[in-house]
This record gives sequence, C-alpha cells and structure tokens, in this order.
Amino acid sequence: MPLRERKEIQKVLRTYKRLIPALIILFWLVMVGMLVYREVVLPRMYRGLTSRRIDLPQDLWLGLYFSEEQSVGFVHLRTSPEERAEEKGYALSVNARVEFPLFGQETRMRIAGTAWMSGLTGLKEFDFRLNAEEHEMHIEGTVEDNTLKATLHTAGEAIPFSLPVPGELLLSGNLGMNAVSLPRLLPGQVAFVDAFDPTTMSVGRAKIEALRYETIELAGEPVDTIVVATTISGITTHAWISKEEEIVRAETPFGLIIKKIEPQDAIEPLRAEETANIIRRLSVSSTGPAPDEDAQSLRVRISGISESLMPPEDTRQRRDGDTWLITRQDPADTSLTEPFTSEDADACLGADMFIQTTHPRIREAAREIAGESGTPWEMAVRIHDWLYENIDKKSVLSVPSALSVLETMEGDCNEHAVLFTALARAAGIPTRITIGLAWSPFMNAFGYHAWPEIYVGRWIAMDPTFGERTVNPAHIKLFTGGIDQWPRLMGYLGTMRLEILAGDAGATPRETEEEPTRP
Repeated sequence: MPLRERKEIQKVLRTYKRLIPALIILFWLVMVGMLVYREVVLPRMYRGLTSRRIDLPQDLWLGLYFSEEQSVGFVHLRTSPEERAEEKGYALSVNARVEFPLFGQETRMRIAGTAWMSGLTGLKEFDFRLNAEEHEMHIEGTVEDNTLKATLHTAGEAIPFSLPVPGELLLSGNLGMNAVSLPRLLPGQVAFVDAFDPTTMSVGRAKIEALRYETIELAGEPVDTIVVATTISGITTHAWISKEEEIVRAETPFGLIIKKIEPQDAIEPLRAEETANIIRRLSVSSTGPAPDEDAQSLRVRISGISESLMPPEDTRQRRDGDTWLITRQDPADTSLTEPFTSEDADACLGADMFIQTTHPRIREAAREIAGESGTPWEMAVRIHDWLYENIDKKSVLSVPSALSVLETMEGDCNEHAVLFTALARAAGIPTRITIGLAWSPFMNAFGYHAWPEIYVGRWIAMDPTFGERTVNPAHIKLFTGGIDQWPRLMGYLGTMRLEILAGDAGATPRETEEEPTRP
C-alpha cells in the first residue's frame, strides 16, 4: 500500500478507532441480556426458595439502549424446564444482535447460544457463538466436580482450557447483573455468589443486594418491582425485577439501559436517528490546550477516580501529586532501567488462549518477520513495522486472538496489540499489553486504546496501529494485562477527568475537525 494512503488511513484511525470499549462493551451488551435471568437456585443459601423457570417456560425480549430511545440492539432469551438424570433444571437459549452505523461504518454483531442450568448446582453446560461480520468465536464447555472444562474455537483451532469453580455457579457477563432476579430477596437482604464470565474466561464474586420496592411504568402500565444492585469487579448495575422474576429495566454505570420490549420492537431495523455514538459516550474529555502529539512531553492533571485507579508510574510517566509528566521514550538511552523478575518472565513470555505464543503458525511468522539476528529492539521494530504495513486498518467487533488476526490480517488497536504481543514473545522478547488513553483530534477528547510494551532493560511503549515505534506523550497508560483485565475500564467510564497543563512543543488551540470519511 502506498505510503500516502497509509498515512490517510492512519489519520482516520487516530480520529475514531482508538476506543477499546467499542470492542469490549458491545460484546458485553449482548452478554448482559443473559444475566437478567436467575440462572441458578441456591437452596443452601436460601432454603425453601424455588425458581419459576424450573417449572414454567419463559420468553423475554430485551432492548439495548444508550439513553432512553437510542436503540443499539436486542437480546432474546428463552427458558424451558428440562430434567436430566432425575435432576430438575432448565434450558436457556440466547439470540442477540447489536447493530449501528459508527461514523459511517456499519457495525454488526450477533451472539447465539444455549446453556443448561441445574436447579441444584447451577451452570452445567454452555455453547455460545459470537459472530461479527466474517469473524467468529465459539466457546463450549461443561462444569463437573467444581471444574469448568471448555474449548475455545478460533481461526480453525480448538484451544482447551479449564478453571476451578466453587459450588453453585452463575453464568455472567461481568457487568454486575448476574442473579439480578434472585428469587424474592427483600430490601436490605444481601447475597454473595460466584459467577463465570465467558467473555474473560474467569470466575468472580458477585454481591447482590435488594435495595427497595419501586413501581415503574412499562408500556403505559404500572409494574411493581424490587430494585436490585449487583456488584462484581467493582462495577455496580441496578435492575428492576418484577414479581414474575423478570427484569423490566436495568441501568449500567456507563449509560447502557436495558428495557423489556415487545418482539416487534426488537426485530425492526434500527433507524439512523436512533443509533448511538458510543465512541463519544466512552471518551474522556479534557480541559486546557489540546495535546501536541509531536511533543516530547505532556503534563496532565487527573481527577475524578479513586486512588486505586490512578495510572501507574514508570520511566515513561511520572507522578507529582495529582499531575503526571509523560515523556516520549528514547530506546537508545540506557541510563534508565526497570527491574524484571521471574514472574515478569512467566507472564510476558508465556501464552494464553488469546495470545498463542507457542503455536507453530505464530512461531513461524515470528521467525519470518523478526528474523533470528539483531537486538531485541531491532527485532521488535521489524515486528512493529510489519504489522503497521500489512494489517488492514479496519474496525473489527470481536474478541481478538493472535491466530485469528494472523488469518484475517485486519483489525484495530486490539488486534494489533494481541498479534504484536504473540509474535514478539515468540521471538523471545518480553511483551505485555497496555490499556490506556490516547488523544483523538476529531473527538477533541481522549479515547480508550491498547498498545504493546516490550522489555529491553526497561519497558518501551510501541504503537503498531499508528506506526509509532515509540508512542507519543498523548498516550496515558492506565494498566497492563490481557483480556481478563479489560473489565477494569468500567471504573473509569463517566468519572475520569483530565486537565492538560503543558507540552514542550507548544500546545495548539483546540480546533473542530470535519468528520473523517470511511477508509
């Protein structure tokens, strides 16, 4: 591809494809719908309680909205009583769609799946498929003897994994809505349950608290409900549960509203005026001058978040009270060093189900791209340049794996970061993924973004999505980690505030750019 065309694509990407929630949140939108059902009965915790869906079939349509009327999709849930080996339970089926034009690009995602829930021990079997255009991820598994055994199918590969799970298990989506219809908790009562999240392949602890009785209006009719707050991974979601154990409304911390709807409202095409501009809703506005991406440093004041969420310090970003000085790194500067432990080596050279470092296809690609000679920095630069030049810059709505990106050769920041990390680790370069914020001139705000860091005596940040061998100072690191860490972004949404104080290359006044065209 000609350099000029590459630069134009890079400019477009800088303006509106930085936000990692455009991937994560939208996947969760459909997962959330599954959580509105009471997936398991907890007789040991709540003796004498029963679930209606063990005895009666249920059919529920849920609309997904940003603000009250901006529809972004739906979730259709059905349950039917089903007994297995003389054990009562119910079968759950899920069909969902998220669809909206994002800055002129049609973005569609579908999820379909089934599960079987034991009325005694909870989740026993599940099988889910996520499809985003030509990208597909398939997860299936069972729970036996306190162990979840599953297989992830991606890029033509079947990757088995297992997790220890305690006792009763709920199917979750890590938005804090698991067991929102826990039968008849009364205001003031609290329950704690364990939940499996198929989007992060992890088990978390959920706190479920009944807050109050409240009558709300649904389709012009009053409905008596109990308001339930569910907290998991520090994220609290509120749900309004009817006497029939159905959710009629739920509100998430980042603006998503879930409402019970009629089937005809879910299947009609989404109108352009209803679509949600998710990018802008999930951006972080700032005050002060616009950052200069060509500057060598940037000073920024951060507020609105708890101390536990404040960015970390390293040789690239230093803290002084509530301000951070972020500098562009010089790989040739060997005066700065950072420790590297055996735990770092295990985490930053190893493989997982999404970063398939040891797979033969990844290893072969790493040899061809990085070569077998040169310093770690030189080899990392080869990988960086290859990704920037060869991966088609395209907004992809999927949960990326290195193998799938290597197969499709397209993606946004998530795909670039995952494949870079797998290739660099396969070449023997310690690498980790950073999740943080990067400046978007078009949005006139910071957007969530992902980029890799390599260890060469200290951690150096690179951005293969934008072709930056060392990232510009308008990248603010929030934390590092794989897909299991992505839920931590929820703590920043809607609360984080930034004030740009100075940049060394002369900050420029803010200007409103025209909306970019579709690449």
